Amino acid sequence: MKYDLPLTRWQLLIISILVIGIFFRFLYLDRKVYWYDEVFTSLRIFGYTESEVIQQVSRHPVVGLEDLQRYQHDAGRNLLDTIKSLATEDFQHPPLYYAIAHFWIKWLGDSIAAIRGLSALISVLVFPSIYWLCRELFPSPSVAWVSMALVAVSPFHVLMAQEARQYSLWTVIILLSSASVLRAIRLSSKLSWRLYAISLIVGLYTFLFTGLVAIAHGLYLFSLKTLQFSKAASAYFIASLTAIAAFIPWTIIVVSNFSAINSNVNKDEAIPLLSLVKAWVFNLSYIFFDIWGQSSLESRFALTHLIVLPFLFLTGYSLYFLYRTTTKQVSLFILLSIAVSTIPLILPDLILGGQRSLTMRYLIPTYLGIQIAVAYLLATKLSSSSVKQQIFWRLLTLAILTSGILSCVVSARTETWWTKGNSAENPQVAQIINEANRPLVISDTKIGRIISLSYLLEPKVQFQLKPKCHTCQLDFTSNLSFDAGISTNYSDIFLYKPSDDMLNNFNQIQNYTTKLVYEPARLWKLSQDKSISLN
Repeated sequence: MKYDLPLTRWQLLIISILVIGIFFRFLYLDRKVYWYDEVFTSLRIFGYTESEVIQQVSRHPVVGLEDLQRYQHDAGRNLLDTIKSLATEDFQHPPLYYAIAHFWIKWLGDSIAAIRGLSALISVLVFPSIYWLCRELFPSPSVAWVSMALVAVSPFHVLMAQEARQYSLWTVIILLSSASVLRAIRLSSKLSWRLYAISLIVGLYTFLFTGLVAIAHGLYLFSLKTLQFSKAASAYFIASLTAIAAFIPWTIIVVSNFSAINSNVNKDEAIPLLSLVKAWVFNLSYIFFDIWGQSSLESRFALTHLIVLPFLFLTGYSLYFLYRTTTKQVSLFILLSIAVSTIPLILPDLILGGQRSLTMRYLIPTYLGIQIAVAYLLATKLSSSSVKQQIFWRLLTLAILTSGILSCVVSARTETWWTKGNSAENPQVAQIINEANRPLVISDTKIGRIISLSYLLEPKVQFQLKPKCHTCQLDFTSNLSFDAGISTNYSDIFLYKPSDDMLNNFNQIQNYTTKLVYEPARLWKLSQDKSISLN
């Protein structure tokens, strides 16, 4: 089937789209909240452990902002400290990205913009990577060009590109490993299979779910029952064994801590099936259109389903069109890439409960497969012999690209977004606390939340902490003892995300009352009765 675009004109448009996409990846890198997960990125690359931080801050009755922020800056620790930190507490995250980031900050510094800049720079490699994959799949370059454009202004990919996490690197590896396995099958040379083995090794040391990508490649290979693919099967087997053997050191760490990893991946309670389906639909739309910010899932679906559902239809029709109009090799490769990365997350949620399938970064292979399918649909329809059809599909393509650009414009100037989790509330919390003259913040919540909030607080803020440990096995959650005399040193005392036990203890202190001042973040204020002067 012919689906060549008039490349000169469309290439100029797509090159402009790529420039815009790169611009958004580097725009306002330090503006959004440095959220909970990114705090742990800094802890790891600087060689600290969470237990070390908690023991230090719990040792003092009151700590300042500088005491918390020192664990977010380079203190001269080496790469071995970074790897030890991950192996001890964060074993579900292999060390490659953190090792790269460790040397990156030595070169460019440890500011938020510098750390996130690494992810943004890596994300630019997505464009040649997806181009290569599409050229291996499709005879025409037009699909590759449209795929690059869709990814360039995809609001989801732009948001991931500005996260101090490994997911931009993983996106590149997914595309490179997929392209390299197709090339190895086509060329059937030792060098091509060695390159594929290297891509798997790099992928496994970037993110554990690379294993699902490799399984999809294997299923694809073994489903094609021809002599050529039978010969390739043994090469794939050797390449996979090589990658597994190279990953054995980290595999031992992962296997010995599997239960802890599983609890971290599925840490949320089950939600009703209808809400789960709604969330899937919205997550799918985010790869094309996202202006929702921090609004709740229910409010988004109630007000905007007429906008979101067309993207669901577009995805469904693209996959159907791909299956009906391409060769078995092409459609099977993309459909398996989507299914193998999705089913292992969806089925446990449906059977056992949980929200594994709602974490979009775990489903990056799925979204890439969908975007390639949509790109194939658009590229094919744009070359239709019917003038009316060409006009319709050109307008649709421009509408999709425009919706992505609009989404990036809306989110670029904000301090936070839905991707920031509970840390999205930090700007409002920080504003309330910073308005006080001499504020004290008391908390027993997780240290990552406290450090994330500290990025937005002024130096005058002091802390009294007994934080919980998220990744370590030690227990530092003993209740804070409050000395009523301490209130004379502070104009305002806040309780930030206190546990129920802590809140009850403070409610029982004579002559003191607690008042909820910002419900979304569970920020309380501790006050004396009017009969007793606070100052």
